Amino acid sequence: MIGKHPYNGVVLVLIIAALLLQPGCGVSTMSSNTAVSSSTTPSDRVHRDGEKVWIDGVQGFHPDEFASSIHGVWARMGQAVGDGPSYEELICYGGLAFRVQVHEAMCPSAAHPCCGYQCFANSERGLPWKMQKFFDFPWDKPKDDRAAFEAQARAAIKASIDRGIPVHYGSEEDGLIIGYADEGRRWWCVHPYHKGGKAAFWHDEATGFAGSNGKWPWGIGVWTQPKPAAERVSQRELTVAALKQAVDMWKIQKRQAYFVGEAAYTHWLGWLRDVDAGKVADPKAGMQGNGWCFDVLIHSRRIAGPWLKAKSQQFDGEARKQLLVAADHYGQITEGCMKGVKCPWDVTLGPAEFGKWTSALRQDEIARLEAARDHDRAAIAAIERALANLEGASQ
Repeated sequence: MIGKHPYNGVVLVLIIAALLLQPGCGVSTMSSNTAVSSSTTPSDRVHRDGEKVWIDGVQGFHPDEFASSIHGVWARMGQAVGDGPSYEELICYGGLAFRVQVHEAMCPSAAHPCCGYQCFANSERGLPWKMQKFFDFPWDKPKDDRAAFEAQARAAIKASIDRGIPVHYGSEEDGLIIGYADEGRRWWCVHPYHKGGKAAFWHDEATGFAGSNGKWPWGIGVWTQPKPAAERVSQRELTVAALKQAVDMWKIQKRQAYFVGEAAYTHWLGWLRDVDAGKVADPKAGMQGNGWCFDVLIHSRRIAGPWLKAKSQQFDGEARKQLLVAADHYGQITEGCMKGVKCPWDVTLGPAEFGKWTSALRQDEIARLEAARDHDRAAIAAIERALANLEGASQ
């Protein structure tokens, strides 16, 4: 999270499998960042009641709305300051919208942008503000001066809230600090894994991904100042970088314990067939990962198609034509995976419904994934043709 690889694969296998939210219907709708009113500034929305200080109007989000919490947080921060890419732009710039990835043991962590083939660096380049980062990963060397580290971070959080700018925090999943009390020693937060992002809470009173009973987060990101115009990366440059990453991810095969691209489909389909053949010792253990990866695949491709169609207008001739071809294939992945169902989890089922997970359901998922793989393969081929055209034109 926050622009640095935060995860240890063993930690994720143990933690995410136990704590991930129960299946929901992960159907995302396109959204856009709404700028703050021209008659107000972020600091105008700061409220005080005794020792409690908070920013009014900062919305949380549910994992079904924004499957990637790191990009969801950045989108909400952009809304708060009235400047920044939408969630859809961020997961496309970062490459998550084009990635397919599964863990070798079908861990749900495979769908996270910071695991395996990481999908956040290019989206961070597209952020309009500079960021001060405070890292405290549990596997890192202890701080030489812990008290000074915490004091500096708390002061930066307090100053940001006083200016009306929420703060990015998180461990396995990310949320927003939207207020404080006790001179910054307590944090008022919203988090997608605490009541679906609908209710604010004190960090030191929350459990799980949202607070861990007050334990210090793995990372904190404070937006300090707008980037000068010369440091802002153009949409065209961000788009081309995302397209190149999409091609690389399709071909890379594996990162750490994660199968990526076409190799991910091969492993995923093989696992489902092995379950059907009775060759998997504990198929129930992989059901959450199977379902969440299927959900996020649909979530991502639903966004990738319209985004590519819109961005194709930045290009001319054959490049534009091929990007429209790719956009159509991504749209067909969404349509095929959701055909005849209202929710992705209707196809996969979660571990709580293991007894209902029949061979017929697995064969149905296999057919949907095989079709998705073919469309993904065709989309990448079209993107490669578009990139070749752009490189030829530049020469």
